[in-house]
Amino acid sequence: MHVIIVGAGEVGWYLAQRLGAENHDVVVIEQDEVIARALGDELDVQTVVGSGTHPSTLRAARVERADLVAGVTQDDEVNMICSALSKQMGAKKTVVRLQTDELRGPEGAELRKLVDADLIIDPDADTAEEILRLVSVSGADEVYPMAGGSLVVLGAVVGPDSRFVGRTLADVGQSAEWTFLFGSVTRDGATIIPRGDLEVAEGDHVRVLCAASRQREVLQTLDAMGKRVRRVMVLGGGSVGGRVAEHLSHSADVVLVERDSERAMDLAERLRRVTIVHGDITDTNLLTEESVGTTDVVIAATGEDTANVLACAFAVAENPDAFTVAVLHRLALLPLVRQFGIDAALSPRTASANAVLQEMRGGTASVATFLDSDVEVDEFVIEPGSPGDGAIVSDLHLPRSVLLGAIVRSDGSNEIVRGSTRLQAGDSIVLFARPSALSDVRKVFGS
Repeated sequence: MHVIIVGAGEVGWYLAQRLGAENHDVVVIEQDEVIARALGDELDVQTVVGSGTHPSTLRAARVERADLVAGVTQDDEVNMICSALSKQMGAKKTVVRLQTDELRGPEGAELRKLVDADLIIDPDADTAEEILRLVSVSGADEVYPMAGGSLVVLGAVVGPDSRFVGRTLADVGQSAEWTFLFGSVTRDGATIIPRGDLEVAEGDHVRVLCAASRQREVLQTLDAMGKRVRRVMVLGGGSVGGRVAEHLSHSADVVLVERDSERAMDLAERLRRVTIVHGDITDTNLLTEESVGTTDVVIAATGEDTANVLACAFAVAENPDAFTVAVLHRLALLPLVRQFGIDAALSPRTASANAVLQEMRGGTASVATFLDSDVEVDEFVIEPGSPGDGAIVSDLHLPRSVLLGAIVRSDGSNEIVRGSTRLQAGDSIVLFARPSALSDVRKVFGS
């Protein structure tokens, strides 16, 4: 597919990286020549220096043959104009990043019709939703619904009292009634798609696929179950922090710390259930005064990565039992997250990239990508007449970088895949794979 990405910020760069790894024909339009050159040097993609609002720039990126144009700059107006022009010039699909509430709401409805985008994304809203999922499933550091929510991928660290420690996955599978599947394991910084001979160790970070109804049971078995959330501290009252605080205030006591005095006053007016504190999130005296040591969840969601990591690290030092979440806009500080004992790191880039990838694949499949690994989780529908239609799983001979996880039948029932499982047209299949293997997967399940 020919894909044009407008804007080489955190979202655009990540999209280019993922799509380039899948061997798509990717062109990135970026106004800043230095950024464009850096991206071109690092990734195997073409770059065009210019504005996505200029027809000449879009022509240089071959917009007339584009399967998808994604406007993901920080400027809503640029993204909308880019979408409208691209559709006029022949692009099949467009994606627009919109962050302004007015443009996303009823007042912007007519304008959105004129823009004619196939998908509208908001990285901040998507990040807030991811945080809320984490808080609702206490103990997991990643939660990704799949197959319309009937299945879920949980990321968690294997605890010392897990009954899986010291056992191979083959042994676990035989004794666990096959209700879940280990899709990836990260150990010593390396992520693998495991096979039956892998022995589970304390401290492994695992991604487990299971029925949504069994997620708490799985976390308990991993010795990763958290405690009930009663007190929450949100650090940063921007778009992400404000959304999270407002939602959680209906079920927990929430304190929100905001550095900007005007924003703090506005939040105090809007969020009547939330205690608003004006101050700097790196002020350890302030955090101590606001009882960070007895808070169940600490979420650092400012636009400053260093401040988010430092504040969470202090929270961990004061209260090792607290669940801590740091929002990161760049990956440079990601290694410090685990080093400081921070439970979860989220980035606006992954949630938005997942939505764009889903749109590229027809708008029906689920996609989950991760900050620290190129392994992803994908959902495909088995097409009639494809090699996978009617096949036994053990006969498919897929690459080792692909692991079939679960299938959802046409009647809505789901089951974990085994070698003896027979696939049928219309089944949705959820799998773990590296991007380089997805073309082989499409050949098996596509018509």
